[in-house]
Amino acid sequence: MNFLLKVFNNPLLIFVVIAIVWYSTRDFLALTAALMVLVTLQVLLEKIVKGEVGKVLFISWCLLIPLGSLTLLLRDPVFLQWKFSIIHWLLALILIGSLFLKGPFLLKRMFISIGPELKGVPEKAWVNVTYFIGVSLLVIGTINLYFIYFSDIPTWVNFKLYGVTLLNIAATSSALFYLFSKVPASIEN
Repeated sequence: MNFLLKVFNNPLLIFVVIAIVWYSTRDFLALTAALMVLVTLQVLLEKIVKGEVGKVLFISWCLLIPLGSLTLLLRDPVFLQWKFSIIHWLLALILIGSLFLKGPFLLKRMFISIGPELKGVPEKAWVNVTYFIGVSLLVIGTINLYFIYFSDIPTWVNFKLYGVTLLNIAATSSALFYLFSKVPASIEN
C-alpha cells in the first residue's frame, strides 16, 4: 500500500496523466474525468495508508470535485480552469496570512527539510521568501485567467503543463538561491 501511495502521490503523475489524456484524446471532458478519478484515488489512498489526508490535497480535491462536475455536466471547461487560479490564490493567502499569525514557518519548515543548513538563515530572509512565493502564486493564478479568457483550450492546457511548471520552478529556484546566499559563513564551512 505504501508503494501505491508513493506512486499516486508523485507530483509527476498528474503531469503525465494530463499529457497522456490530453494529447491522445484532445478532449477536455476526458481530461477532467481523468483528473477527478486520479485525485480521488490519491485522497482515498492517503486516507487508507496514513489515516489522514494532507491539507493541500484535500482542498484541491474539494474544489476539483464540484468544479469538475460542473465542467462535465455543463460541458464548459471554465469551471475546472478556475480551480487552478483558486488553488494558487488560496496557497498565496495561506503563506502571506501565516506571516501575520506565526511568521514564515510554512516555507521555513518545507525548505529546511530540503537543505538542513538553511536553519541558520535570518528570519528577515524567510519573510522575504514567503512574500516572494506568495506573490508569485498570486501572479501565476492571475496569468491563468488571461489564458482562460484570451486563448483556446489547447493553449491553456499547454500553459498549465509547461508554463506553470516553468514558472513554479523559477520561483522556487530563485527563493532557494536567495536563501542559500543568506546561510551564515560559519554554517557553510
